[in-house]
Amino acid sequence: MNASDKLAISVICDNEVKAPNVEGDNSISLLINDELLIDACSSANKLTGNSKALGINIKPRLLVVTTPVNHHWGGVNALTGVSTVIMPVDNTMHGFELRSKLEELGIDVIEVGGREKVRLGLGAVELIRVGNRRVGELLIYLPSHNLLISGCGLNLWLIKDDELARFFKELDVRYFVGGLGATSISEYQGVLLRHIIRNLSGVYPLHGTGPRLRRELVSNYRNVHDVGAGSVLRFR
Repeated sequence: MNASDKLAISVICDNEVKAPNVEGDNSISLLINDELLIDACSSANKLTGNSKALGINIKPRLLVVTTPVNHHWGGVNALTGVSTVIMPVDNTMHGFELRSKLEELGIDVIEVGGREKVRLGLGAVELIRVGNRRVGELLIYLPSHNLLISGCGLNLWLIKDDELARFFKELDVRYFVGGLGATSISEYQGVLLRHIIRNLSGVYPLHGTGPRLRRELVSNYRNVHDVGAGSVLRFR
């Protein structure tokens, strides 16, 4: 598939459920064009159970783990065809746990400490590490579709308005999928994003956004879509 073709993102795991026979999960898993898997639910049972319910045969070429906290990669055992996992440089117990698990499974690990690009059938994929010297998260940017994906929380790291504005302008982001950085306990960070969200072509909030903020954004912005596990997001 060429980069000029359409993208289809299947939401396999999320806090919210939008399809029958699918189980909610305090995690995320996105399959892009049956080729790139971003995160792997909290367990193999969730990943395989939801995939079966959605009629998805998971055989990605590559897995990207956006953050090494184990509920983002708990289903890695079910991915028998994956030989390489990309993760952020992370010097916490979570990073050590993930590296140990991948070594046990015989899976190669690529750790991103800044910005790196990989090329897949769907086009170029840019991996951007944000965080500090110890804790890291990967953001995924697909320049061919001006699409930015966050598996955990975008402004957990880019907290100031001017930082967020510069980041979105630099990448020319038009579509956003994933966590906006507010949890169910702390929704205040969503305030910093509203002026950016207003100018995007499409926003699809998922795990890492927080339920109250998700409802508020869907209610107040026409470009924000109510999605969850079972949704299929399509981009030209």
